[in-house]
Amino acid sequence: MRLPLILLALALVLPGASSAATVSFCPEPVVPSGQNFVNSNGSYSGALASGMYRMTLSQSGPFTIQNLQASWNGVVAGAYQQIIGSSNVILSGILPSNVTPGQTVTVTFRIYNILGQVADSSTLTVTVGGQSPGWQKVWTASSQSGLAGYSKHYIGDFDGDGAEDILAVSTSGWMTLFHWHNNDWEWGWSNYGSSSAGGGIYPYRNNLVVGDFDGDGKDEVLGVSSWVTMFHFDNGTWNWGWSSNGSTQDQLYAHANGGGYLVVGNFDTVNNSGNSPVNKDEILGVNPNGWITLFRFNGSSWDWVWSTYGSTSHGMYGYRSSLRNGGDTNGDGQDEVLGLSGWATTFNFANNGFNWAWSTYGANNIAGVGYPQANSGALLVGNIDQLDSRDEWFFIQKGPSASWATTVDWSGSQFTWNWSNHNYSPAVSFIGDWPLANNAGGSASYALVRAVAGQPKYLFARRCKDMRMYVVSNPLANY
Repeated sequence: MRLPLILLALALVLPGASSAATVSFCPEPVVPSGQNFVNSNGSYSGALASGMYRMTLSQSGPFTIQNLQASWNGVVAGAYQQIIGSSNVILSGILPSNVTPGQTVTVTFRIYNILGQVADSSTLTVTVGGQSPGWQKVWTASSQSGLAGYSKHYIGDFDGDGAEDILAVSTSGWMTLFHWHNNDWEWGWSNYGSSSAGGGIYPYRNNLVVGDFDGDGKDEVLGVSSWVTMFHFDNGTWNWGWSSNGSTQDQLYAHANGGGYLVVGNFDTVNNSGNSPVNKDEILGVNPNGWITLFRFNGSSWDWVWSTYGSTSHGMYGYRSSLRNGGDTNGDGQDEVLGLSGWATTFNFANNGFNWAWSTYGANNIAGVGYPQANSGALLVGNIDQLDSRDEWFFIQKGPSASWATTVDWSGSQFTWNWSNHNYSPAVSFIGDWPLANNAGGSASYALVRAVAGQPKYLFARRCKDMRMYVVSNPLANY
């Protein structure tokens, strides 16, 4: 009777199946047909109690990954080992040839305790890679010590050389400015984690808005907190400029706080002034009480240019929770404001006020692209080709089943469909070789950046530890 009692005691103290997956890969492997993947790095979270465990692998899907192998904590899967805390999981395999891009195989990791009970079951998806025409990859992050190691990225031309830079902020408090040089994002200014470096910018690091507010041809950042403060990048570092100095009576502060937000753009090209080709950027402050006000910096303070004064009858009022810069879609040098709600509507500034310009008027698509976007899809705004001076709208689906990416352009009376991954047959769910569908539940983030002065903007894509940059294959084509 002693052996069953011992086994019962062990069963009481050993863990059963965990409530959350303990083995994860982010990003999960995306592998072209007929190629192998070696040392795909994942992790074991350390969620199980310390003890002896072994891992097994199985797979299911429309094809079989050949020579599928894994190691856990440096030991080949299948053998018992002492596990204490988190550790690495390495996966390798070979995809057969002639499998279809976008097809997936589910790999299941099962962890057993010394009684042979399943203590954890985790899965990952191996996706067959593809290539959608129209985009080419120009950069991939080589390590987490550079740009990919930072969680926030503020894009602007901070040094005035015509190319946009990236001010990156990490969760640990590091702030570093990166410049595109020699086909890589090279390290520039950094606070090296110091809260005192950068002229006081550190406390604002998680809430910055970017624009050329003084018209000098360089972008500044405006930090929004209990104070609202402008910082200029001069002489190799950030410098304190205008500030509300904590005044709650300051109107820019009032519009930016308490649920309000700021929209930056070159909305009024007639009445502003500055040395840069596009003059000064204005700020559209959206107050939670319904006031929508346009501000312009005069060199020492912010001028009140225009306002709805809280009127519920102005066309912008119904969009007050989702106004954004809609770009210069008609090429007149002036940005429009885009309101997104049940309708999508643009507003342009003329005759000293914002006026209704274009709208879907309730239609369920924009140039054939479904609207409203599902799953918090991305809408990027910027000029991505050299055919004209107009900004494009780039719609990118997000989520576990994302499969569409499409650009639209203003034709003079309406928006028209241009590039899409579905313009080609067979269509594959990629932008270049970037997979649209989520990996390991990790949602992608996207941005456009003018990495080279005078050139179209590049697509910046990130998912988990994977960060890449793409450019259109033919900049003279209409995207």
